[in-house]
Amino acid sequence: MSNQKLKLAIATIAALSAEVFAPMFSGTVSAAPPPQFTQSYLRLDRMKELTATGGTICAQPRTTATEADFQITFPTQTGTDFVVNGTASNWTVTTSNLPAGSTAWPGINTATAVSGHTVTFPSNDLTVGTLYCFNFSGTNTLTNGSAGNSLTGFMHTRTAGAAVIDETNYAVALITDDQIVVSAVVPPTFVFALSGNTDTFPSNLDPASIKSTAGRTFSITTNAKGGWIAWAKDSQQGLFSASANYTIPTSGTVDGTPSTLATNSEGYVLDADMTTDAAGGCTVAIDAEYNGATTSAGGTLSANFQPVAACTGTAPATSNGDVITLIERASIAGGTPAGSDYTDTITVVAAGNF
Repeated sequence: MSNQKLKLAIATIAALSAEVFAPMFSGTVSAAPPPQFTQSYLRLDRMKELTATGGTICAQPRTTATEADFQITFPTQTGTDFVVNGTASNWTVTTSNLPAGSTAWPGINTATAVSGHTVTFPSNDLTVGTLYCFNFSGTNTLTNGSAGNSLTGFMHTRTAGAAVIDETNYAVALITDDQIVVSAVVPPTFVFALSGNTDTFPSNLDPASIKSTAGRTFSITTNAKGGWIAWAKDSQQGLFSASANYTIPTSGTVDGTPSTLATNSEGYVLDADMTTDAAGGCTVAIDAEYNGATTSAGGTLSANFQPVAACTGTAPATSNGDVITLIERASIAGGTPAGSDYTDTITVVAAGNF
């Protein structure tokens, strides 16, 4: 090999060696990426595409430094992109109803700047190891883009000199609809019961006194939104004896005012008393005609259905077991014909106001 060729070969080897080993001895190195948050996430209030949304941002710092602000960059996507409102004052924040185990982000407040998809919020110094969170408003801030998976953005904290302290890339997904519509049916209910079908005067009728039966109750449970109404009608508007062919007539007229019986005078009335105004949305009231205030008063019995009580109120005015007691009262005169078969039949019905 000639000296010229030898020199050329040596120069080539030296050049290659310098290229390979120069970085090892050079003072120039690539900058290391900033540390990542221990944990961090963006939870959107709505994941439905093309929908205005707020959200919750959480981050747990890893690096000891003095934070001055926090920046989040929302994803950029093909198709319809996220719309990030460019007015910083619209990006208001709250620190209530945060995820369990988190702490309100100190110093967090309305955004100070918006640039493209990046929003900057003020921050106070954070403590390493604490998970901090805040919410940003869902009004006039962020609108989701079109549906897609693994839509990436990043968030970081910075010093007063804008040096990044901790930074993490994150990903979110958007879908066509993020809500489940639940449907159910509560069927209408109406439960009505009488405590018995006979109500006998416990002692003989007597001109010297006014007698009352022990009474029978009716109870109502209903989910009717307007409550309920109960009515009564009488078979013969009095106590009738077939053996004597005589009727002790009902007293008064149906005029919204109870009738008062007197001794040594024939009369027959129906009294309704509220026994239980049960829990529910409606309030029980006795109809004025049958609201006898004394043991000698009651309402006129009619051949037509007359309201005796109702439960009403602002919807939903439901009832969970109202109870009304019906008591018959009677008086006779000295000349009232004798008979052991005086009888009467009162029909009691009710309906829910659905």
